[in-house]
Amino acid sequence: MTINKIKSKLRSFPNKLIIIIVLITITAILLLTKFFLKDDQRNGNNTKNSEEVNNGNDHVKPDLELLENNLEPGIDSVFANFGIKKEWITTQNIKNQKLPVKTPLKDAEWFTKTVLIPKDLSSIEVNADLSRYIKGTGLQLSVNENIITKDIVLVINNPDSAKLPLAKIFVNHSDKITRDGGTICIILNNIGEYKQEEIEKLLLNKSEFSFVFPRNLDEIDTQNKLLHNKKDVLINLTVGGKDDYESDFNTSLDEKGIREKVKSFSSDFPAISKVILTRTGQDIQPSVMRSITEELNKFNISVVNDSDLTKLLTKQEEESRDRLSILTDNLKSKTSISKNIIAMLSIDPGEFEHFYDEVMILKKSGYKFYNFTEFMNKKTETDKQVKLDEEKLKEQKEQKIKHDIKKTDKKNTTIPKQPDKKQQKTKTSTNDRKKK
Repeated sequence: MTINKIKSKLRSFPNKLIIIIVLITITAILLLTKFFLKDDQRNGNNTKNSEEVNNGNDHVKPDLELLENNLEPGIDSVFANFGIKKEWITTQNIKNQKLPVKTPLKDAEWFTKTVLIPKDLSSIEVNADLSRYIKGTGLQLSVNENIITKDIVLVINNPDSAKLPLAKIFVNHSDKITRDGGTICIILNNIGEYKQEEIEKLLLNKSEFSFVFPRNLDEIDTQNKLLHNKKDVLINLTVGGKDDYESDFNTSLDEKGIREKVKSFSSDFPAISKVILTRTGQDIQPSVMRSITEELNKFNISVVNDSDLTKLLTKQEEESRDRLSILTDNLKSKTSISKNIIAMLSIDPGEFEHFYDEVMILKKSGYKFYNFTEFMNKKTETDKQVKLDEEKLKEQKEQKIKHDIKKTDKKNTTIPKQPDKKQQKTKTSTNDRKKK
């Protein structure tokens, strides 16, 4: 078929009509398809947004009958997690007193609670846990904070009622109370057993610990990570018996030998300024440890002797399945005896997260965890303050003694009594008559 014949057929009216109908049909199909696709997307978005709104607005409906008896002890348990003692909490159970509605004391339907917290505890931390607990019950909560004192007032309401608040909690700071928690320095001894990704994930963002610096050449990546991230590190130097040549020091060394060993160590590890001195033998005299310590101090290297370390686990406890729970209990018992402890621990990579959770629980209840440098700085500050307090007390005692002596001297000093002028005149006239 020639081109001219095709053109002539296209010019005919019936053919033009067919072409137009086909084009209109195609256009209609495209428009309908586009419309339905948009509608589906719109419906999908609306469903998603509706779910998000519902999730935001839905709340647990409070069981008031159950909460009336359980809310107050539940709040006390939140405070107990922060190491707050029962004697620091005063509760007024209003619901049992049957007070008139207009009574000024009736600030709430169920109870009011006044809680003292120590100065070192932030009300923000307390508020966060209380808010989480109270909102979890389905009740509403509003919080007011005193900008100056940081004391807070929590008002608990029934979301379905506009009556009086169900409860009010007044949280006030006090400098007259302190929590029982001690100060703890933990030195992790087995960083070399961790994989590089485990070190990044589990350890490098934790500032509460110090690390025993690995000395093997094949652990240079770990060394670099610790130094690059400015972690607090110590090197463990060993002291052995006379024939123990594998230890860093042994008892056969004289003063010159000790000095050479220390000088060599300082040259090999110029970035390390803290060491742990560990005895590997049984009969090593304290004088030997003292000589090595003094020589290290000359190179501005701080020393922790193994006698300064607190042993937290026995061999039997180390092998126990509940070693972390035992470790936590031992930390509490050891700090109840000595408020400040330094311990060296090996924590397996697989149990580190569980161990860190236990540490965070202890921190919340008032225990303080510092790396070795922070620990020693705090100890220096505390020792300095104790010394100042002792000197102040001594000065007060001396002043009191001086005051008492002065008061006694004044009391014992007698002043001659001056005779009365009238009596003296009468006496004089009597004497004159006698003379006459």
